[in-house]
Amino acid sequence: MNYLSCIGSNGPINLLILILVMISTTTQSHNIYLYIYVIIWQAINQFINIVIKNTLKYPRPNNYKNKNFKNLTPALDNYFSIHRNFGMPSGHAQQVISELTFIIFYFKNPIITTISVLQSCITLWQRYSTNKHSINQLAVGSAFGLIVGTAFYIILPSIIK
Repeated sequence: MNYLSCIGSNGPINLLILILVMISTTTQSHNIYLYIYVIIWQAINQFINIVIKNTLKYPRPNNYKNKNFKNLTPALDNYFSIHRNFGMPSGHAQQVISELTFIIFYFKNPIITTISVLQSCITLWQRYSTNKHSINQLAVGSAFGLIVGTAFYIILPSIIK
């Protein structure tokens, strides 16, 4: 169980590494900008998640018991750390589903897609089973991930010309 939990919690980085390795096997492997754009896309995706979490301030399932939760307020000095207390939307779900969406559309490889689906499922399961997120938080994170992954796939050809 701990092994699967570790695989799940590292899902976003595992899929990012898979994307970078897969790019190195394509005809675009010489295009350093493609690697840079993938990293920038992931940073933007994470930033979107932080902004949403800090705006909604929705507690994680295990934060309902925290008496100080209502006093948590994002400010300039804690903006990039306080979001860890908030659960909506799930950042792990947003990242892995965004990466999964890109993998499906860009590589069109059934084996890599299957591996990515399994990784995504393990990540979603891990976030729920460890009480980090509710089903709703995972669903909303997945929806944002689908949107961001699709948008990156659509935009990418126009920026790597």
